[in-house]
Amino acid sequence: MRKLMLLITAMLLAVIPATAAMAQSSEGQVIVVHGVPDLDVDVYVNGELTLEGFQYGDVAGPLPLPAGSYEVEIYAAGADPDADDPALSGSADLEAGAAVTIAAHLQEGGEPTLGVFVENNATIEAGNARVTARHLADFGPVDILANDSAVFSGVTNGQGGDADVPADTYNIKITAAGDPATSAFEADLDLAEGTNSIAYAIGSVEGGSFQVVTAALTGLAGAPTGVPTGTAGLAADSAWLGVVLMGLAVIAFSGGAMALAKANR
Repeated sequence: MRKLMLLITAMLLAVIPATAAMAQSSEGQVIVVHGVPDLDVDVYVNGELTLEGFQYGDVAGPLPLPAGSYEVEIYAAGADPDADDPALSGSADLEAGAAVTIAAHLQEGGEPTLGVFVENNATIEAGNARVTARHLADFGPVDILANDSAVFSGVTNGQGGDADVPADTYNIKITAAGDPATSAFEADLDLAEGTNSIAYAIGSVEGGSFQVVTAALTGLAGAPTGVPTGTAGLAADSAWLGVVLMGLAVIAFSGGAMALAKANR
C-alpha cells in the first residue's frame, strides 16, 4: 500500500502544469510594445515613470510585476504629466501567474489605441513550441502562414491567436487575407521548445512603417512523460481528475484518510 501511495504521489507531481506553480505566486509577467510610429514616449504606470524615451518598435519584458490593477499612461517623451494630457491611457488587471501584453498600436485607419492582451503561458508538450501572432498594424485582415500553410486566416486588427507546433525553424509570411501573393512580411523564425514566441505586426503598410517585433515567454516545457495540456487546459484538468479518483479509490480500500490539494488555475 505504501508503494502504491508513493506511486500516486509521483504521478501527481508529474501532471502539475508549470503554470499551476506560477498561479500560486504573487506575480505576473508584463510585456510592453510600442507600435505607434513617429512618437517617442514616456510610459507611466500607476503615476510612476517606468519606461523613458520608449521608441517605435521597442519591446520591454517580460517584466515580473506584483498581481493587481495598473493604470497606464503614455506621454510624448519629455512631457510633464502634471501639466500635459497623456497621448494614450488605459488600465490593465494582472492576475497572479498570468502573462499580459500592453501595446500602444495603430488601429485600421491609423488611429492609435492602447490594447491589453492575455498571453497563453500554459505548459507546452515536450518537443513542441508555441507561436502567437498579434495583428496590431494599420492594415486590413491578414493570413499568417508557416512554411506556406495558413496557420491563422482572416485575422483583423486587434486580433491574434496561438498554436503549438513541433519545435523547429519556420518560414513565416504575413499576407493580405485570401491573397498569398501580397506578402507584407516574410522571415525565418526559430521556434524553440518550451517557448511561446510572440510576433506583433505593428505600424502601417501604406505609411511604410510596417514591421514585426517579437517577445518570448520561456520555461513552459512539460516533462517528456507529462500529459499534454492542449490549448484550453482540458487535458490537464482531466489528468487532475484521474489522480483524484485514484486517490479516492486508495482511501476507500485502506479505510485511511488522505489530504488532497487542489491547485488554483
